[in-house]
Amino acid sequence: MSRYVQPARGLSEAWIDVLAAMNAEPGGTATNVMVTIPAPAPADEPAVRLVLDRELKRRGNHQVATVANTLFPSAFYVPPDFAWAADLPQPQVDELNIAAQELYSSYLEVLPSLKRVHANSGGTYFSRMIAWPGKVGPGINQLDERIAYLRSERTNGRGTSNASDLVIAGDGEGVGIQEYAATDRRTRGFPCLVHIDLSVHQGSLSLTALYRHWHLVTRAYGNMLGLARLQEFLCQQTGLAVGELVVIAGYANAERDQYGGKSGVSALIEQARTALPDAPEDSSAAA
Repeated sequence: MSRYVQPARGLSEAWIDVLAAMNAEPGGTATNVMVTIPAPAPADEPAVRLVLDRELKRRGNHQVATVANTLFPSAFYVPPDFAWAADLPQPQVDELNIAAQELYSSYLEVLPSLKRVHANSGGTYFSRMIAWPGKVGPGINQLDERIAYLRSERTNGRGTSNASDLVIAGDGEGVGIQEYAATDRRTRGFPCLVHIDLSVHQGSLSLTALYRHWHLVTRAYGNMLGLARLQEFLCQQTGLAVGELVVIAGYANAERDQYGGKSGVSALIEQARTALPDAPEDSSAAA
C-alpha cells in the first residue's frame, strides 16, 4: 500500500521521518513511498549525519559521504561563485563550462579504479550520468546534454514546464537522465535507482528520483544528499532556482534485519531526532 510522508523541513528530518514511518509498518516495509524535501534544498544536519555514520561504521557499511559520492562526487567540482544566466559574459560562461568539464574528466580518470570494486563492476550512478550506459567505453554525457537543453530553454524565455518541452523524461536518447536499462535483467541490487526526472516550473528546477528498492538505513541518507548536490550543480549550471527534491520508492525497507530489529531501528531514530538542532528534550522516535 502506498505511503506519503509529509514534506520535511530539511534533508535530515526527511530521512528520520521516512525511516520512522517505515519502521512503524508491519515488517518495516511498504510499497510506493514518496518523500519530499521542499525548496530550497537545505544542507543536511552534521549532528544527525554523525549519528548515522557511527552506526554504519559499526556495522561495516559505507558511510554517508561515500554513498552520496556515487550520485555526485562533489570533491571533483570546484563551483564558481556565480550561476549561469542568458546575459552572462562569455568569460564567465567559459568558467562554468570548464568547472563542469573538469568534474566529468576527473571522475572518468578514476572510474577504472572504482570499477575494480565488485559493487561497481557494472558502472556507477555518476558514470551512467556522464557516459551512458556507463559500463564500458565512452558514452553519452547526459548531464552535459541536459544543461545545454535547459540553458537553451532559458535563453528562449521558457521558464515553466509543460508536457512538450521542459518535463525531462529519460529514454536514453532524449532529454532524460537514465540510470537503468530496460535490458538489465537483475531483479535486485545495483542499480536500485531507475530514473531521475527533472522538471522546471516558474524558473525553479525540481528533481524526482525513482528507486526500485530503497534501503533506508544503509543508503537513503546518502542518496538524498547526493541527489541534493546534483540538483544544486544543475541549478548553478543553468541559472535555475532550486526546487523540490522528491524520492519515490517502489519498495522502501527500514532494514530491521540488519540493524537490530524494530527496537534497534527505533533507537537509531531516537538518537537522530535528539541530534536535530531544535529537538525537544523529550524527543522520541516512532515505535
